Amino acid sequence: MSINSNISKGFKKIGRFQEIGVGTALVILSLALGFSTEHFFDLNNLIAILRQSVFIGIMALGMVFVLSSRDVDLSVGGIYNVAGIVTAFCIFKGLPIPVAVLAGICTGMLCGLLNISLALLFKIPTIIITLGTMGIFKAFGLVICQSRQIYDFPKNNFFFNVIGTKVGGIPTGTLILLFLTIVLSIIYGFTLFGNRVRAIGSNPEAARFSGVNIVRYRIIVFMLMGALAATAAVLEVSFLQLSNPSMGSGTELLVIAAAIIGGTALSGGTGSILGALIGTLIIMVVRNGIVHLGVSPYWSSAVTGIVIIGAVAVDYLFKKGRSVA
Repeated sequence: MSINSNISKGFKKIGRFQEIGVGTALVILSLALGFSTEHFFDLNNLIAILRQSVFIGIMALGMVFVLSSRDVDLSVGGIYNVAGIVTAFCIFKGLPIPVAVLAGICTGMLCGLLNISLALLFKIPTIIITLGTMGIFKAFGLVICQSRQIYDFPKNNFFFNVIGTKVGGIPTGTLILLFLTIVLSIIYGFTLFGNRVRAIGSNPEAARFSGVNIVRYRIIVFMLMGALAATAAVLEVSFLQLSNPSMGSGTELLVIAAAIIGGTALSGGTGSILGALIGTLIIMVVRNGIVHLGVSPYWSSAVTGIVIIGAVAVDYLFKKGRSVA
């Protein structure tokens, strides 16, 4: 397959209907909330939405690869938890910041490797394996921090003063999220790796007969997911200047929802990195808007669930319409 062919297919994926749809939905939703609430478009509120989007958004980018390969990772919250705690613990023990950050990211990659290794060893679907490891990873985090916050460490350094704050008025984490979105969009849409991940999700048997090493690609995908979950956790530690035992709790639903809302199919084979970013923004705008409308925040989970059902239904109807045509 030529490079031009890869690029052409990549652009078709970037510009397809689902992304245009969710992008339009984000604009309409934002305008509606802006006109119906007093402070939604305040600069501080918009910056807060961007900052809140970073942690879920980075993990959602990785989830696109996982879902596209016809797998599911329910342990991302657990990976997020233990990686953040490992990072903070290393800083607390006086290790250099780069070493602490590397330790956190390596922890995430090892968690991803464990997930897929268990699935391959026991031939069990990853949704079952990661349902179990989710609790295991969180337990390890609790053991490391002894169920207490870790915050008593030097904070006068680049990690907290720059990575955890803003650059030019924009949260540094947001800039990192945008950078990762660009890089991963190129990898997903324009490279052999991205093509083969989608091929595995579309038709594993056909991919195997074509010579694709499915095991190798699934391992890489899960280690990538672990690394991205850990990166998100490291950024939260830099922002909050602490870690706590509840880090990552409940993020699994939001991460998967963001990817699905953005056009990634649960059935595998298709996905969108840019769509996952937009899907994350939609979720965060909805959650923020609920607060500004004076609605109980307890309803945010219900609204997120409704959005997921709607996104899946639209995706199903769109695919059905294409098959009929």
